[in-house]
Amino acid sequence: MPVNEDYFRILRGRFAGPRFNAMFLFVTSRCNSLCRTCFYFDKLNSRDDMSFDQIRRISETAPPFAKLWLSGGEPFLRPELGRIVPMFAENNGVRNVNLPTNGLLPDKIFAAVDEMLAGTPETVSIDLNFSLDGLANTHDAIRGVPNNFVRTIETMRLAAERYRGVKRLRRNVATVITRENHQEVVELGLRLAENANLSGHYFEPMRGQGPDPALKTLTRERLAELHARLMPLHRHYARKLFDYLPRPARAIAMAYYLGNLRLYFDIHERCLEAPEKWPMRCTAGDTTIVVDHDGKFRSCELREPVGSLRDHDYDVRAALASTAMRTEVRNISHANCWCTHSCFIHESSKAFPRVQLFAIPYAWWRDRSKRSLELSTEETERFRALEIA
Repeated sequence: MPVNEDYFRILRGRFAGPRFNAMFLFVTSRCNSLCRTCFYFDKLNSRDDMSFDQIRRISETAPPFAKLWLSGGEPFLRPELGRIVPMFAENNGVRNVNLPTNGLLPDKIFAAVDEMLAGTPETVSIDLNFSLDGLANTHDAIRGVPNNFVRTIETMRLAAERYRGVKRLRRNVATVITRENHQEVVELGLRLAENANLSGHYFEPMRGQGPDPALKTLTRERLAELHARLMPLHRHYARKLFDYLPRPARAIAMAYYLGNLRLYFDIHERCLEAPEKWPMRCTAGDTTIVVDHDGKFRSCELREPVGSLRDHDYDVRAALASTAMRTEVRNISHANCWCTHSCFIHESSKAFPRVQLFAIPYAWWRDRSKRSLELSTEETERFRALEIA
């Protein structure tokens, strides 16, 4: 399928209403980092990871869905990872795989990604998201691994060479915004845009309860200022993402993409210090299911497990229809449970046509109307150079 047809197929799906669309699968608890931002830190390196046969049973019983969000632990420490993705593509019709990594294991990463690409059709896209949480010293201090930054950058360089021209493999960077790195994330974004040939760079405030809660102490005003300074970076990646489209279609696609990001940023800012209602209901548990490394399931990564797949013979349809999950879905709407988790904002927002037709265009228009935020002279010139490049 041509890329432009695939993009507009995605757009059409945004008006289908709430339906099961995504699985968040923790393929392992094993991890080789000590991240101070990790909301899953108290479950890491357990001895109760699901077996491959149990994961296969999950795939065999799950209804069709489009997006597979993989997590851990470090996903590439799962020996069968390269087989898991093709299995979900074949059994469940998965079209996009979101794959985070700390970038410390290039041999394992490349072996698994090669197997995924060979085992899935061209219609399956993979977002390989390298984690970088600041410049060298800051990143290493947050991640708890000496020379982590240098090693990850090298893995990114090797990946750029190895997968040059493979358009369905998007190489991105994901950055968690914290008290310790917020002053340097614009510089990080600029350096990577200038030198790393990435597909995208995404930013999100620290979520959940990590081992160092002090990292979350960031004000709403500071986050809003940072978001405004980062928007030129997102415009740069939007131009790259849609440069294959003819000019009129490109302008529409960029506006929609940037409007989504601006909507997410608005929600991040409003919900940073205290919950504030989203412009749509949260669809966790309806459009999504989260499966922990040990088979426990939940509606959202930030809520408690409501059951174990073991008690349902690893049947995902049965878990989704269970009394526990249906009760959880009802409870979410009454729990004042509004957060900054972009994945669930994303899955919820696309389930409601009014958000697609009104909230996203309005967010894009608001961003265009306030682009005069003061960047430094140097940052302004560097962003202009990116536009010309």
